Amino acid sequence: MFPRSSFVVSKHCAIVCLKQGLELADATISRDERCITATIKDANHTICQIANVYMPVHRAHRYAFLEELMSMPFWSDMLDSQWILLGDFNIHLHDAVEARLPRVQPFVEWLNTHFFNCFPKGTMTLPKAGTTIDYVFAPPPMATRIINTQTHHIPPEWTDHSLLTIDLVTSGVQLGPGSWRLNPYLLENREFQALLDKTVDMFLASDYYTTDVADMGVSAQEKWESLKSIIKYCAKQFTKGQKARFKARVSHLQREREQLLGTPEESARIKRLEQLIEQRIQDDTRQAMLRSATRWLEMGEQNNKYFFNVIKDREAQQTIQSLKKAGTGEKLTDMGDILQEARTFYQDLYTPEDIDLAAVNSLFDNIPADAKLQEAEADRLIEPPSTDSVLLLLDHAPKNKSPGLDGLPFEVYRYLAAKFPAVLLLLQQVLTDALRGVFPDSWKETRMVLLFKKGDPELLKNWRPLSMINSDAKLFTKMLANRFKRVLSRLITPYQTGFMPHRLISDNAWLNQTLMTNLRDAAPQDPNVAVLLDQEKAYDRVNPTYLAMVLRQFGFPASLVSSVSSLFFGTRISLSINGWLGAPIDQQRGLRQGDPLSPLLFNLAFEPFLRTILACPSLQGVSMSTAVRAPLAGRISRASSLVPVQGDHDLLRAPATPPRVKLLSYADDLEVFLTSTAEWPVLLSLLSLYGKASNAKVNLEKTVLLSLSGEAHADWKRVTETSNIEWYDSSSVGSVRYLGYPLYHTEEQLQHFLNSITVKIQRHCNLLTKRQLSIRGKGLVANSLLLSRLWHLLRVVVVPDKWLEEIQRVVRQYIVSFWPTVAWDSLCLPRKHGGIGLVDIKKQHLALHLIYVKRLLRPRSPADFLTPWLMYTFHVYSGHATVLPLLLYPRTCWPRVRKCPHLEHLARLLTRLPPLTLTPEWPSWWLLDLPWLQVCSLSPTATLPLTRNSDKLPPHALIASLLSVLPNSHILVCVRPRDTAALQHLFNALCPIEGPPVWVVPAPLRSVMAFTAPERTALLENSTTPSPPTASFSHWFITTGPRSKATVDKITLGALRRSWHPSFDMLRRPAHPPGYRPPHLLLPPHLWRDFWSLCLPPKAFTPWWRLLHGHLSVQVRLRSMNRVKYPSPLCKMCHEATEDEYHMVIGCSMKSLFWYEFVSHLGLADLFPTDEAIWIGLTTLHGQDNNPLDISILELLGAAFSSIWQHHWGCTIDGKSWITRAVFSSFLEDHSKLISSFLDM
Repeated sequence: MFPRSSFVVSKHCAIVCLKQGLELADATISRDERCITATIKDANHTICQIANVYMPVHRAHRYAFLEELMSMPFWSDMLDSQWILLGDFNIHLHDAVEARLPRVQPFVEWLNTHFFNCFPKGTMTLPKAGTTIDYVFAPPPMATRIINTQTHHIPPEWTDHSLLTIDLVTSGVQLGPGSWRLNPYLLENREFQALLDKTVDMFLASDYYTTDVADMGVSAQEKWESLKSIIKYCAKQFTKGQKARFKARVSHLQREREQLLGTPEESARIKRLEQLIEQRIQDDTRQAMLRSATRWLEMGEQNNKYFFNVIKDREAQQTIQSLKKAGTGEKLTDMGDILQEARTFYQDLYTPEDIDLAAVNSLFDNIPADAKLQEAEADRLIEPPSTDSVLLLLDHAPKNKSPGLDGLPFEVYRYLAAKFPAVLLLLQQVLTDALRGVFPDSWKETRMVLLFKKGDPELLKNWRPLSMINSDAKLFTKMLANRFKRVLSRLITPYQTGFMPHRLISDNAWLNQTLMTNLRDAAPQDPNVAVLLDQEKAYDRVNPTYLAMVLRQFGFPASLVSSVSSLFFGTRISLSINGWLGAPIDQQRGLRQGDPLSPLLFNLAFEPFLRTILACPSLQGVSMSTAVRAPLAGRISRASSLVPVQGDHDLLRAPATPPRVKLLSYADDLEVFLTSTAEWPVLLSLLSLYGKASNAKVNLEKTVLLSLSGEAHADWKRVTETSNIEWYDSSSVGSVRYLGYPLYHTEEQLQHFLNSITVKIQRHCNLLTKRQLSIRGKGLVANSLLLSRLWHLLRVVVVPDKWLEEIQRVVRQYIVSFWPTVAWDSLCLPRKHGGIGLVDIKKQHLALHLIYVKRLLRPRSPADFLTPWLMYTFHVYSGHATVLPLLLYPRTCWPRVRKCPHLEHLARLLTRLPPLTLTPEWPSWWLLDLPWLQVCSLSPTATLPLTRNSDKLPPHALIASLLSVLPNSHILVCVRPRDTAALQHLFNALCPIEGPPVWVVPAPLRSVMAFTAPERTALLENSTTPSPPTASFSHWFITTGPRSKATVDKITLGALRRSWHPSFDMLRRPAHPPGYRPPHLLLPPHLWRDFWSLCLPPKAFTPWWRLLHGHLSVQVRLRSMNRVKYPSPLCKMCHEATEDEYHMVIGCSMKSLFWYEFVSHLGLADLFPTDEAIWIGLTTLHGQDNNPLDISILELLGAAFSSIWQHHWGCTIDGKSWITRAVFSSFLEDHSKLISSFLDM
């Protein structure tokens, strides 16, 4: 059938190698012949593995096949292989309903976890069924190697499917030597320290360094470059041949150790050799940490598959297999051709175009006159740095970051500045001169690497350039960035949140989602849209002349403008591709990505355009609609309109008129709000104006138009069709991703986004399992690498509890992969109380929204555009003029704001906080917006039957309905006409002519209220000169410990979550019988701290921690959970007694012999005379005398228990025999260093 081709064929599917030079190997065919697998090889190596699947058409048969497919043995280790899965699945995976079917969902989740869809938008859509059933899936590391994904039409008389094709670029690219970099871990090597110190001392003592500039003409910059050169030479000489020496040294040490093992008198020498071997292995592991960007290493963790896979994935993201030549589309695979094509591309990109000065001036006309630096601010920007400020810069410099072309990381300068004052002074002088535009020569040379984004990897526009700037140059730009941040808040519009201090990216998304929620319900037919503009290479196209003009317009000193322009636009860039360094090119425009100053310079360059949009009268902006308001909210709004605007009341009062928003920006991610298609040409003209002024260019193909109401507005869809712009509404598949947040209209769109997050978390969990961390290490990486991915999202998006539970399940399975598991709440306890400090996802979801409450309680910042919107949103849905009712009575407000998920979530948060109480310190006019229904309580002396309606307060009646502020006082007096029967009844119930009131006002409020003229006179006569009211919430606090508390506006998220923990009250009080406490809560915090500080290998921590929590897998506990699976409670080793935790660890006759050997060998008979004494030590960390055990004793107990644990399961699961002598020998060998250290004490 296929002459001279390698193929595998079954009755349902086939794999055929049509390309010469490739062959199939290791082919398998499933029993039903619906799945074929094979390995594709060339003459030198394996290219990939492939599985072709044809799933049954009948649903019931297909479900059975799915279960069998996922359990097939060739999927056993997805991370270490390169599988491509393709075929006819007979499932429409793009249909959310079908993908969530119980029998299909596990397969979909498995697919999403291990693969990516090469045809994410679907392939063949059957005309009749409207479904996609043909797929090609590949592993994520292959993303940069899969190109030219195409769907080809096939004549219908042949088949009702399409032909799917992809090109897989082989990973045979020859990698270059890369750029040299000094390994920062060398600075911990004493030999290198001594060599470096001596070298630097000699340099500082040389005539070259000590001679003044005037005498020899050697500048500070030249001295600095010479110092860097000798540091590089010193490091290169020290590390020359280091890898080969390392391998030879380890082999030599291992051989020497083996020769001495049988010689007891050489034990000290053996110990020293083992320490050297361990140190060498740790050095290798730390090198892997550096290459994989791993920031934390658990004690005893060694180089493993995790580091290998991370390094492999990082390299894949930076490796260019081939490029398409611009203009011709020719495929380039030779490294010389690839480098030349990249140099040409970036030379064109970094060559400036002429700017239109009239366009620049037109933009500048819209900058307010007060948006300019004051003279004192400008002078501070160019002040010479002090030595203290230079040291502070070095202290805050990041660790383990890739350096520039010189290869010297921050750690070198931190080390030298701390040890050699002369080096610190020289660096200070270099930074001072740089403010005048005088730089070391190496600052003008930059290495640039490319990182793959998405799309076709053969197009350079889909690779992000990242400048690897020399560390000393980055110190200078970081110093400038710190200074810029102190002044930019006055210059940059509040609607620019990117890289600005005290501004949150989440504000943009919060406003977006709240607007969309409102307009969906209140104004669905209004053609309001959000335009998400994509700027093509925004940073790389900034024109140097335009940027200099902008800086001068904002009042930056001329010398600083000249210095920045010279540094950024006088640089030569060397492209680094696949480890090969290209010839340098001139960067004549563009802000280098990776420099700390670049984002702030871009904000300044972008600001005139943003100001122009804000000032444009033809762009109206979008606001919220009150049409969504319920009838009760409408009545409350009419009563609330009587609340006056004065003084401190503005702190909590919603804006009088609906706020409008024209734009939101985060750096170059600009979103513009339009109200009709008539505004579209206006926006295009402004974009054209900005392009003429700055060289900016908008990519309309990647620009997105989003219907704010979710409706498919016909006029806007015509615009998108003619302009080739992507359109999103409620019928679209998935949501728009904006700054990492979903902008969605339906639950399906939100779920589509959340599913992608779940997949990423699951993938990372799969990768982390390779590290074999202890429960301590897993808790740390779960917080820092897994859950931290969620906080950005959860600060804005109100996600379903069901999804949070799914994430919680995934993370919990990674952390506690054993059974019986430990409760989630126990994992979330602080480590000092026996937990692992895991962040509780649900509690964090609430706590992250506390920032919005804190802003309400503080004086308003000019940069805070969101809080007025939040207050107005509450006004729209509740009718209240202020947010005080929400803060005081969140449970009452909750039902009224339920249509707005963000307000509902805020109300939910407020119900979890201690109640806010009224205080006499507040201004009396704050009370006017409060409902009588919430303020009053039924009088205990009221007699029944009550008069008609006197026992019912109208829910819309506010204090302002009856009272107002008496001028020049803090007294509320009754001056309102009671023009309705309800108000008259209310007045009578509060202040009856005869008898006691039916409704009673709390004393603090009643003391400032006068319902009648005599009451007013009495209040005025008795009042003294009042102290000015304060808008303070200092009395609103949360208890954080036995003797500590924090106010709501200052409490940390961690303290808030801990106060919500179910065990919080128990931990605040001493344990008293007969009250029950779980075993782990019986240990005091200082003993838990001792436990976590023990120097034990990872495998020793987890079983001991489980023992302290009472969660070992003992037969008694297992049988109580499942009597069918575990019919007998007897110990499986001795078969003599029931296996509880004591028996499993110590009581079994076999384990007891081990502990006897342990006590005898280490001379611990006095401390542990009985098995019960050992048990007390293991479970309470105390001795029999009730004194805490020494750390060294605890480490020995933990090591011994880990050996028992390991061999126990070897016998129970693997059927091995328990030989006490062998187990004890294993203990001695595995923990020889620990044991010898103890015996030497």
